[in-house]
Amino acid sequence: MAAAFAGAPSLLSAQDFSLRVSDGNRTLTDSFFPSPPVEGLKGGFEFGLGASLTYDSNLFLTDDYTRSDLHAAVTPSVTYRTDPDGGAEFSLEARYAPTFLAYLDNEDLNSVNHAGGITLKYAATRTAFQAYADYAEVSSSDRLVGGFIEGSILSYGISGSYQLGPRTALLAGWSASQSEYDAGARAGVDVYTSEVGGLWDATERLRIGPSLTYTLSESDATGERDAIALLVKARYQWGERMTLDAAGGLEYAKNSRSNDGWEPGFTGRLAADYRLGEYWSLRAGARYSTVPSPNTLNYVVNDLSFTTSAVRHFERSSLEIGVGVSFSDYESVGVIAAATREDDDFTNAYITYRRDLYADRVKLETTVRCGRNDGQRDWSQWQISTGISVSF
Repeated sequence: MAAAFAGAPSLLSAQDFSLRVSDGNRTLTDSFFPSPPVEGLKGGFEFGLGASLTYDSNLFLTDDYTRSDLHAAVTPSVTYRTDPDGGAEFSLEARYAPTFLAYLDNEDLNSVNHAGGITLKYAATRTAFQAYADYAEVSSSDRLVGGFIEGSILSYGISGSYQLGPRTALLAGWSASQSEYDAGARAGVDVYTSEVGGLWDATERLRIGPSLTYTLSESDATGERDAIALLVKARYQWGERMTLDAAGGLEYAKNSRSNDGWEPGFTGRLAADYRLGEYWSLRAGARYSTVPSPNTLNYVVNDLSFTTSAVRHFERSSLEIGVGVSFSDYESVGVIAAATREDDDFTNAYITYRRDLYADRVKLETTVRCGRNDGQRDWSQWQISTGISVSF
């Protein structure tokens, strides 16, 4: 399916570019809770084209003298897959989607952002293996930076599982995620994660298992951060009505520039989907992430985010309303830190209308978003975007 709005900044996703490195270890997450095959996927090549127009009231996230702009994004895409149904022993999927961005008033921001990835899977009777690599260039506002950024993120990893018995499996994986900023005094980060775990099908509805992870983060702004976490991961599925994915546990971390040694803390995430009959569905999520601050020396950001949304489904369209809140706690990790850094609270809301046309090959989408940040910088932002995507 075409990526219709890959180039449009989003108050819920692109604003969190600085946090995306914490999601790089998705290999073992996919092994614990594999996604079901998506209906309508085809083998071979699939092509798409997306176009969107977005108005942004505060492109650079400033307190005063805000600058608005209107920009267009065009995203052609090509996908190749060998096994859309998920039953083959070997499968391969490759994707590429460049985004052409053009700004009305800030022509110096015009660019072409490349994005692509490849995933290789092997599945036998008892053994499964997966390897992936993803790359994306991003131009957007970023709330942790507090301004407009241009950067890139590269993620890659491998994972494997072995079925010990009908209801028990062992899993192991390694992943890396690396972010870079193209300009400004902003530091990217390299995150390397190793993980081993087990999985037990307790019932037909409940899957649960322990996980031990070791994470190494490296940044010029904060030095090295080592973290060891013991988690419990669980998925509860009640027919086709409700799915609950959760992971939580205790993490011990230390920083190379701090004299505090190993310190305990909580880490985890939660995602829930609930279908209320034929026309309504509810979604909710929570995530706790720790990343080096991209532009404040010797500070890490402990970010706790909550999101929830309700979707009203119609025959060929849907209306979604969502809200979110993030609490970004800035923690000093250096003996000599920068000037005291205030924490940030970020709230946002959106409403999105989607409609399928022409045998579901053409999709229309219109979104209105608003967000407000309070803390080190106080700013607000409105975005209005509309676009169309075609797949063939």
